[in-house]
Amino acid sequence: MTVEKRIVKEIELENNQILIISDLSRKISADAYVVIMTANMEINIQKELFFDDPLSDFKFEDILATLGDSVIYEFKGERNFIMDHEKDDVFEAIVKTFLDNLGPYVASPRFPGKFVLKTYKDRIK
Repeated sequence: MTVEKRIVKEIELENNQILIISDLSRKISADAYVVIMTANMEINIQKELFFDDPLSDFKFEDILATLGDSVIYEFKGERNFIMDHEKDDVFEAIVKTFLDNLGPYVASPRFPGKFVLKTYKDRIK
């Protein structure tokens, strides 16, 4: 069974990144759903992301060689066995919780550079 990804909203963040909220919910019985929300952000790797801790050319080139030109941040929220009539409200609640709790963090000017460095360190381990 393929799941249709439906983009619900695109949010331009303070850090000039685009956060894409999608609905991947699917029917699991005659009247119930698994409600799935994803939040994705493609971060293009540029030297300007590392303004807190400037990188040497060598280190920057190593990051590009290891990760490529971009990395993807993804968050997934999920609730199971949600009745048909509650699906939209539950989806909106998952989105609101994400935006309230993690929204300020992913919108921070420091987030893209820190996420790239963490992804790089995880990859070279």
